[in-house]
Amino acid sequence: RNKTMARSIMIQGTMSNAGKSLIAAGLCRIFAQDGYKTAPFKSQNMALNSFITEDGLEMGRAQVVQAEAAGVKPSAYMNPILLKPTTDIGSQVIVNGVSIGNMRAKDYFAYKKQLIPQIMEAYKHLDEEYDVIVIEGAGSPAEINLKSDDIVNMGLAAMVDAPVLLAGDIDRGGVFAQLYGTVELLEPEERKRIKGLIINKFRGDKTILEPGLRQLEDLCRIPVAGVVPYMNVDIEDEDSLSTKLGNTRQKGCIDIAVLRFPKISNFTDMDAFERMNEVSIRYVSKPTELKQPDMVILPGTKNTIDDLLWMRQNGLEAAVLKLAAKQVPVWGICGGFQIMGEWLVDELAIESSYKGKIRGMGLFPVETEFEEEKVRTQTEGRFGELYGCFRELSGKKLTGYEIHMGRTKSREKEQPLCLLNAGENTGIREVKGIPCGWNRKNLYGSYVHGIFDAPGICETIAAALAARKGITLEMAGQLDYRAYKEEQYDKLAEILRESLDMEKIYEIMGLEEKIHIEQVLPSDIEHRSFEIIGEELKAMGKELEPELAPVIMRAIHTTADFDYADHLKFSEHAVEKAREAIKNGGVIITDTKMGWSGVNKKRLESYGGEALCFMADEDVAAEAKKNGSTRAVASMDKAANLFGDGTRPCIFAIGNAPTALIRLYELIQERKIKPALIIGAPVGFVNVIQSKELILSLKDTPYIVAEGRKGGSNVAAAICNALLYGIK
Repeated sequence: RNKTMARSIMIQGTMSNAGKSLIAAGLCRIFAQDGYKTAPFKSQNMALNSFITEDGLEMGRAQVVQAEAAGVKPSAYMNPILLKPTTDIGSQVIVNGVSIGNMRAKDYFAYKKQLIPQIMEAYKHLDEEYDVIVIEGAGSPAEINLKSDDIVNMGLAAMVDAPVLLAGDIDRGGVFAQLYGTVELLEPEERKRIKGLIINKFRGDKTILEPGLRQLEDLCRIPVAGVVPYMNVDIEDEDSLSTKLGNTRQKGCIDIAVLRFPKISNFTDMDAFERMNEVSIRYVSKPTELKQPDMVILPGTKNTIDDLLWMRQNGLEAAVLKLAAKQVPVWGICGGFQIMGEWLVDELAIESSYKGKIRGMGLFPVETEFEEEKVRTQTEGRFGELYGCFRELSGKKLTGYEIHMGRTKSREKEQPLCLLNAGENTGIREVKGIPCGWNRKNLYGSYVHGIFDAPGICETIAAALAARKGITLEMAGQLDYRAYKEEQYDKLAEILRESLDMEKIYEIMGLEEKIHIEQVLPSDIEHRSFEIIGEELKAMGKELEPELAPVIMRAIHTTADFDYADHLKFSEHAVEKAREAIKNGGVIITDTKMGWSGVNKKRLESYGGEALCFMADEDVAAEAKKNGSTRAVASMDKAANLFGDGTRPCIFAIGNAPTALIRLYELIQERKIKPALIIGAPVGFVNVIQSKELILSLKDTPYIVAEGRKGGSNVAAAICNALLYGIK
């Protein structure tokens, strides 16, 4: 084998949804963590969830997720053939990122072997650029009716000479029959390619499986490479196999209904909302499921006209129009935006079998005409000057991508939802950009997929919907969606490292594990961490004041964020005064149970102090409801009632709610309390900076404030512990 070529491993499954995509993503992460430049590859993917690369090419989102896990930019070479179903018997065929037209399943099956040169050319590009290629199969290699001219399972494995790991899904039962039956249905040469078996989605005690594993190995003459547990990781799903689409129940106080079109596409647009505990995303297919939501989303669709007719026939169109008339916000994305217009014109039957002009919902004064040339582009910009309940989105930065066949024209002066490729905002009316979409009162629509992903967008929408209901959300702060996804990829890799025989997998691939672990005793980990922080601060040219250094370094230790070296602000002698308060039996009051849990209460109690959090107290909940305020505000009022007389010094550690800081400031101005120290570290967007600035303006109150939007309950607790540990 030529040493310059990439090493490969292929994940095949006993059936669809056996977990191939997730295992492939996890292996991509592991190889990348171990120092190998890694790329995913799937020769042919059938999916309605697609993505646009930087160079304007289209590919399946599963390989985008795997590329993200590997820490590399997605490329259409990673998914040279994408099939996007347009009907039950036909699909749009996309080759190397560009549509070559629609084909019936029977026609494509006869044609697909002609695409082998394109598949091999794409693989060659990756082979030359990467160290490792993680290949994903499709369905099952034992589908004997489809085995001839196979280009995605064993046929591909033979073409690129890849070893195979075969995964079975124990969660659906019969996993031993799945694996043994699949192996037995393969040709002898194909069986030789399978180097390991994987039991996936296992729940329970692995020892119960041991006798079956040994027997399976004896029958198949192939070793079991791992038993992977049912993984609770939040990583994008694939199309119709997603369990999310079956969610019809409300779990949060904000209820968002998404129409489950028969040809729904890119439903990952809603993933940013899925991470919010306060928000429910429900997928509805009939008017009785729609009910009275706080917001309706018309998502993307691969067959706009057919899905509009589906809405019209089952009564959902009329139901949504009634809600819109009641000023319930309705948001259309791509095909959903087209449906909200007045007319859709498809004279060439590009997207459906329907030819001609059809009336839309009439919510926007626009007409969409379908053309053969597809728009494919990544984009960024800002929201325009908006009206309706989401006006607070005006000017906020957005990112995403466009992928559509239709061109939409307006018959009135535009009120665009977005201004794409707009520069920095210096006043909404001065922002320049390409208009996209439409906004009229509480109606919103555009072509941009991923429009909710940018920081602060979901939070602003949720807060506006809550305000319409007369409630206030106590959100933990702005969700950094990219950081969240990175955490999930790391979690996935950790689970797979524990459950797969990685040493065996590296041996199968002819590679060595490039793992370099620093040997540190458990008792020395924290000490070594602080040494590393000190070394990195020195490399950055940052010198910390001796009194402040332990507090700043513990904040960095907790978050791995060196910005705290610059943005943690101290009033004069704040550390000294806080430690005196603790030695005098001070009370630490937090605004979250998480913050309370993080404080070293044993150390605090050794000085006669205690840590308190009133957020879950019944009297606090009742007071908040009575006054129409938040629990955080009521908690501060309770603290003032208990300790306002100054008999015990109080340290307030605020890591979540800016409303707590604002109320503290008011109580201080009203002379109802005199804190020994305020730790101001709420995280997020709404009033976070303003609340911190109020505390920074205090002249006679000691404070430690995390300037800007960063912070969190963990930071507030870390500062408390730094103060405790520094007492001599």
